[in-house]
Amino acid sequence: MNVAIRTRPASKALMVIVGLAAFSAGFVFLDQWFNHLVTARFPPVGASAWPATLYGVISRAHLIVPLLAVAVWRPRLLGFRVGRTRRHWRLLLLILVANCGIVGGYLLLSGSTTPYSGNEWLITEVVTVPLVEETMWRGAVFAVLCAAFGRLYRDRVATTLAVWSSGLAFGLLHAANALVGVPIAFVAVQVLNAAVWGVVYGYARALTGSLYPPIVLHAAMNLVVVLL
Repeated sequence: MNVAIRTRPASKALMVIVGLAAFSAGFVFLDQWFNHLVTARFPPVGASAWPATLYGVISRAHLIVPLLAVAVWRPRLLGFRVGRTRRHWRLLLLILVANCGIVGGYLLLSGSTTPYSGNEWLITEVVTVPLVEETMWRGAVFAVLCAAFGRLYRDRVATTLAVWSSGLAFGLLHAANALVGVPIAFVAVQVLNAAVWGVVYGYARALTGSLYPPIVLHAAMNLVVVLL
């Protein structure tokens, strides 16, 4: 009896992970389909900032519209509040320096460029991408996972599981970039980078109760990527 009771939460937690995997697969399919739909009808961006910025918004409209609706309806659920950010500003500053330093150092030492380098992608990568991706993964997905795991475990365990599962899923999703012609070597680095910092951003979200720190951290990292 005791063994059955102990294993039941684990089996249900596995179901949550399977559900996350299924959601992620559906997310990739929808994202790729919509991206292809927009790209086929959108004129070449070239090196112009405004077409690139407009493309960055339109190609994410399938995410922006529902996320905006939820953000207006339940902003606190997604983390749109200051929360405990001021209390942890020193740690957040340390994460910011480490994040930008590690990513920037890698790009400088390796001499690598990225598909997102170039001023035309500045607004897309520093504003649109962090807002959409963090609202999705550290906002909506994190909140759902916290609620799901919270039915099975204590708050601390549930939060830890939500942080790691959402962060790793976020990282693995970047593998889909290989489907749109991004070099495999870069995609491998991107997956690792997104998984590591996805977990870190998740901890920042959990620690502060706010979505603003992950958004700022993500924007700062992307700024380094664009400029270098």
